Amino acid sequence: PSAASAQIGAANTGAQQDTRAATLREYLSAAAGLGHLNGSILVAERGTIFVDTAYGFANMELGVRNTPETRFRVASVSKQFTAMAVLMLASDGKLRLSDPISMYLDSLPGEWAGITIHHLLRHTSGISDYEGWFGGYSTQAYSDYMSQEHAAERIARDARRRPLDFEPGSKFSYSNSAYILLGFIIERAAGMPYEQFLHERIMVPVGMMSSAQDRSDLITPGRAQGYQLREGAYPIAYFNGLARTDYRNAVYQLMEPPQADAGLITTARDLYKWDQALYTDDLIARAMLDSMFTPGLGRYGYGWFINNGKDGVTHEHSGGLPGFGCYIMRIPDSQRTIILLGNLGRTGRTVRDVAAIMRGERVAMPKARHVVENDSARDAALAGWYRISAGDSVRAFQEDGGFGLHWPEHFRVQLLAESDGNYFAAQLGGVARFSRSAGGMTLVVEDALGEPLLTALRTRGRDERE
Repeated sequence: PSAASAQIGAANTGAQQDTRAATLREYLSAAAGLGHLNGSILVAERGTIFVDTAYGFANMELGVRNTPETRFRVASVSKQFTAMAVLMLASDGKLRLSDPISMYLDSLPGEWAGITIHHLLRHTSGISDYEGWFGGYSTQAYSDYMSQEHAAERIARDARRRPLDFEPGSKFSYSNSAYILLGFIIERAAGMPYEQFLHERIMVPVGMMSSAQDRSDLITPGRAQGYQLREGAYPIAYFNGLARTDYRNAVYQLMEPPQADAGLITTARDLYKWDQALYTDDLIARAMLDSMFTPGLGRYGYGWFINNGKDGVTHEHSGGLPGFGCYIMRIPDSQRTIILLGNLGRTGRTVRDVAAIMRGERVAMPKARHVVENDSARDAALAGWYRISAGDSVRAFQEDGGFGLHWPEHFRVQLLAESDGNYFAAQLGGVARFSRSAGGMTLVVEDALGEPLLTALRTRGRDERE
């Protein structure tokens, strides 16, 4: 961690000292040691900060380390700020969420007549997602398109030329294009540039003075450089532990406002200020704020996914751009916050494991594996059908040069060979062990903590018939 890091909360629960902060430090240091964590992380609960630190490098070439003040592109986490700007304008009487977007945007196709601002916010407009035009944001075609000037205007223009994916309001389908259009609606309704509205109405009141719309043409102090894994580094080098030679500079993406779907640059500390402001009515009245966290189709509110799991109701969103990956999770019942900003395009299991640690659960500490290239002949000898004592069947199969396990209604995972002859199941964080005895071939699958998930005996090989 950097020298500027680590304000650690130390709380007492009953007679026992809360050890979660120490466990978090151990876990995060292990993840950073493998190269799985390169960025900034903040974890808090009811105003107590457990972790506020950073790992790895903001600039690998110059040896500049990440700190809690490093500024990262946070991609789709920007959408919650766009949504807040729309709700503020609705509170001001400058627009209504039920307004057709044709009131604020010109030259729209006829089939867009029924699309409202509410549809854009909820991803139910049917407008084609521009990332889908290029197969996602990690492709060269996407980078080439986005690295030309005036990307937002071109996206709005090109979206108009494509048919709607479905009737507005009938389905959920995540659309970055919809949030691009919201940026222009905000400008029309507010009578000022999108970035100015966010600065004056959100950033300044909340105290987010390290946050802004990213601009590629400006010298931005503390801005992290984005990195990607070199081709071929995943999965072997990734799970065995990454070296500097396993990274490369991310493909370039021009950033200029109003990129209301993904244009924010910020710090974990600023996002924590934002999180805390959302427990108040300082920005908008409570009733309007509650609408932001009311789930619709696809469990999406306004700029947030609203989930329900072990932590109860959570407000979550991820973000990804070439060389950057981030996540913010809010847990209102416990007022926990987990913010992870990275300048390596993977966040892995980190947020999920940190949430489990904060619940007091055991998690497996990240550790180096011993993954090697799969041996197709050995895999073929192990392929087949295995029967669990309860009667379920599990299939070990070869597919597209890989080896995997399928337990219907439970999991379908890829198996990576390890040097000792066992297999690592990355999706489970655990292992699969095949052993031969007089009774036949036995398969044991364990989870990340070494607890058995299943034991099964092979009933027939890959090419055998029942």
